Amino acid sequence: MKRLILCVVFPVLALMQACTMTEDLHLTDRAEISQQVSRYAQLWDRKDADTFATLFAEDGVMEWRFAGTPDDRPVVAGWAEIQRYAKHAFETRLAGKQSRHHFTGLVFEDLSGTDAVTEHNLLVTHTIATERPSLVSSGVYRITWRKTEEGWLISHRTLFVDR
Repeated sequence: MKRLILCVVFPVLALMQACTMTEDLHLTDRAEISQQVSRYAQLWDRKDADTFATLFAEDGVMEWRFAGTPDDRPVVAGWAEIQRYAKHAFETRLAGKQSRHHFTGLVFEDLSGTDAVTEHNLLVTHTIATERPSLVSSGVYRITWRKTEEGWLISHRTLFVDR
């Protein structure tokens, strides 16, 4: 009987423990990515180009699609270009406006130990000091994430803008 316990029960318990540890890692990864999604909106809305850019991997990419087709804007690639893009947007088209990004429906399409793909819905409002907020955009973000020593970073972000 003791051999049965040693040969059958202990390996099963060890396997159950390994599964629990894997599930815990997935939950931790999901929580960390969810936090990064929230930081994305918060940093953009605060107009913090420097910190916003750090959400991306060094070779990270931002692109836009309208009704499934590429936008007129060129793809923005690399940490320095993303920072420059954000800074320019804050100083030009968003100058004097308070932007609010409202995200909902975060779905994990894929999650491995080192890569993940998420999608979530987006509504954007802009407010000028003397006016009520107005809805200016809606769409879906599709983000590919990469786990690094610094944590989960965006390797590719595509915004599918509704038309």
